[in-house]
Amino acid sequence: MPVYDPSRYSEVPVRELLAAAASGFIGVDRRVVQSLLDRGPAAAEDVIAFAKEDNPAHRIDTGQLVVDLLRHWKVPGALDVYIGIIRRDPEDVGDELIQALLPFRNEAVAPLLALYEELGEEQGSDIAFLLAGLRVRDGRVLELLLDRLQYDAADGAFCLGLYGDAAARQPLDEMLAEIPAEEVELRREIQFALEQLDAPEPEYREEERDILKEYPKTDIPALDMLSEDERVEMLASPDAETRASAAHTFFQVELSSKAKAALFKMAETDADSTARGRAWASLADTTEDAAVRDKMLHVLADPTREVSERGGAAVGLYGVADQEACSKAIEALYQEGSKARVKALEAMWRSLWGPFAKFFPENLGSPDPAIVRQALRGAGYFQLTREIEKIASYFDRDEPFDDLREDALFAYALAMPGDTTRGRVRGMLRKLDDIAQLDSDEADLVMFALDERLRLAGLKPVFEEGAEDEEPEPPPPAAKVGRNDACPCGSGKKYKKCHGA
Repeated sequence: MPVYDPSRYSEVPVRELLAAAASGFIGVDRRVVQSLLDRGPAAAEDVIAFAKEDNPAHRIDTGQLVVDLLRHWKVPGALDVYIGIIRRDPEDVGDELIQALLPFRNEAVAPLLALYEELGEEQGSDIAFLLAGLRVRDGRVLELLLDRLQYDAADGAFCLGLYGDAAARQPLDEMLAEIPAEEVELRREIQFALEQLDAPEPEYREEERDILKEYPKTDIPALDMLSEDERVEMLASPDAETRASAAHTFFQVELSSKAKAALFKMAETDADSTARGRAWASLADTTEDAAVRDKMLHVLADPTREVSERGGAAVGLYGVADQEACSKAIEALYQEGSKARVKALEAMWRSLWGPFAKFFPENLGSPDPAIVRQALRGAGYFQLTREIEKIASYFDRDEPFDDLREDALFAYALAMPGDTTRGRVRGMLRKLDDIAQLDSDEADLVMFALDERLRLAGLKPVFEEGAEDEEPEPPPPAAKVGRNDACPCGSGKKYKKCHGA
């Protein structure tokens, strides 16, 4: 797998660069787009050839990038590419693709009609909308839209109104006369379509676009889609952000000898302090090795090193934080405040070591949102029920705390008052929903947190897929699961290295 240097994208052939983006090896950002735009319309032939490939190794949909480039260059061969993109996903045609088709108005009608015939009425809604939006007066289009009216009255009426052909008035009037008065919404749709037939013909003007503004300045590869070997190779990327992000993908996963060796080398030699810190953190599962642990302690205690590296070493030591040398070093980092405190608090809550619980309450009122985020997580995992009102206060905050709601919901579910039993967690979910009005994603998050709460109490989860709802509830255990006890999920790992992590 080639590893690409963003500063040298202009040297990579067009099709190879696009294939790298489609394979997840590079992020689709302004650096990629600019390097392609700089080559001018002469590059369109290669872009079109790439778009027509059907390569199973391509994991990322680069259709939007292709559309943006061809639309910018205004090349004739683009129409076939647009039709091909619609064919691949006919039920999700984006606005940009619709705009790209408009300059081809007359030429686009025949291939769109053929595609509608190929796909059928069920999948043809967006294609009917496209044909209506082109507003090309063609008997075949009108016939299709009238058929659509019979198949799906609301959708067909909307399309006929958009199409704007007066020949649709009689069929719409006849359908309106047949619809009972109680079907208010459908009658409104048809009446609106009839009004649209009297609207003036819109004038098409191609809008000016700055493509670059629609892409992030920088983006990392699609690391979650890459194999372990590919991610190990990314640890040697010329781009520091990519190296750091690749290192983070190994955090809390069982490391192969190859990955372990690559991460250790990166932690010791990388030129970027953030990348080194991410590598140290991802070596957390190796701290039972005294040599690795001592190296992390040395890094953590070295005041000449940047906090990004020292903080990564602190997080890497969370599994052995109960050892005196480690706990003292993490506490010393905490006392430095600011970014150092953020990483120290993260190491503390991940450790599940009881004496660290005292550090979280005072930080729930910090003016630094990054510190509050870690304090919320600690208040949850250490089940600081006495802090429940402070936790709840972050359900709905203004800036700069407005993105802490999910952290607060997770913490509240872990720490909320009430006995922890398999029979009571559903009631806890209902209570929290009543308090915070959860959306579906938040409900999933809270269910995961409540399952975590059960695991901390030594009980099996309730909401996890495959959980047995009808299983008789065992008597509560004598004590909570310890950080070094076997995880109740049955993985065989210690809790601190499994669900406790």
